[in-house]
Amino acid sequence: MRELDDTDLEILELLLENARRPYKEIAEQVDLTPPAVSDRISRLEEQGIVQGFTIDVDREKLQGEVPVLVELEAKPETVDDVYAAAAELPGVDSVSEAMDGRVIVRATVPDATARSWLESELDLAWLSGYDVTLLARSDRVAGLSAAGFSLECVVCDKRITGDGVTRTVGGEVKTFCCTSCEARYVEEYESHQNALE
Repeated sequence: MRELDDTDLEILELLLENARRPYKEIAEQVDLTPPAVSDRISRLEEQGIVQGFTIDVDREKLQGEVPVLVELEAKPETVDDVYAAAAELPGVDSVSEAMDGRVIVRATVPDATARSWLESELDLAWLSGYDVTLLARSDRVAGLSAAGFSLECVVCDKRITGDGVTRTVGGEVKTFCCTSCEARYVEEYESHQNALE
């Protein structure tokens, strides 16, 4: 895996400001050619650093819905089902799985009860409980500081310098500082998967 340089960080900062920015404009700002910018962005995608170019729709303004943060306490054997079903709920902005198996959903929902909204896509029998928090304010903050940016090992959080190890695990690109951390992560992942089966 190639270590990121200042030009990569500049490109990332420009994309965070505007993901639709033309490669020609980026190239002018970082003193490269558009094809060289395209190559660098492709490498960032291959490394899993850039995972897509998206549109950020404020559903609250668009439809006048209520922003919520929902924590779903999935039963151990249903975490994958709850995660997949939560992603299908109407108005979902993001779905995350915590290390303890909780599924955390950020969404904007219609003026209805949380229970009926949840039941529209998932079986409440899969849960041991859930908590809904109405949000008074919610902003997405996308920023990147070249001084503070570095890849970190997903196991030990050590800053990766020089060559690290990149591996796709469970369909996601993970970055490790060494092969020992890679092996430990894969072993824990497979153990977790086997426990769910």
